[in-house]
Amino acid sequence: MSRIAKAQLKLMKYGAFIGSIGGITSFVGPPQHGLIKAMIGIVIGCMLLGKRLPIALKEMYDANKPLMDDIEDSFKD
Repeated sequence: MSRIAKAQLKLMKYGAFIGSIGGITSFVGPPQHGLIKAMIGIVIGCMLLGKRLPIALKEMYDANKPLMDDIEDSFKD
């Protein structure tokens, strides 16, 4: 379970970073179209994370794979 918790913590940290960048960009510039500016900030946050975000998602998938296999096996019976 520590592997799952470690992967979740990493994804939460990246999500907080992306959210904070999106929040900051929504206040930059004129007050119209705040949602569009927030989405631009989210894209910028994902670009700044670069290769780290897909690696973290793969770690989360690999950590949950045995758990998902157990759940699938319980439904087969």
